[in-house]
Amino acid sequence: PVYYWGDMNMDGRVTAADARLALRISAKIDELTAYALLVGDINQDGKITALDARKVLRIAAKLE
Repeated sequence: PVYYWGDMNMDGRVTAADARLALRISAKIDELTAYALLVGDINQDGKITALDARKVLRIAAKLE
């Protein structure tokens, strides 16, 4: 399988919904799973932060 950085909901693409989920995880509203940490921790610091969520949104918008 192909994994994309930021594909938080495992639908095979990176969208604004993935960025929202990353932001919800960073705010501790949603649960951090091992999969989310694998694909959402863009800067690889061991946690998902608002910075990661912004990066996921930039990927979704094809700015990166």
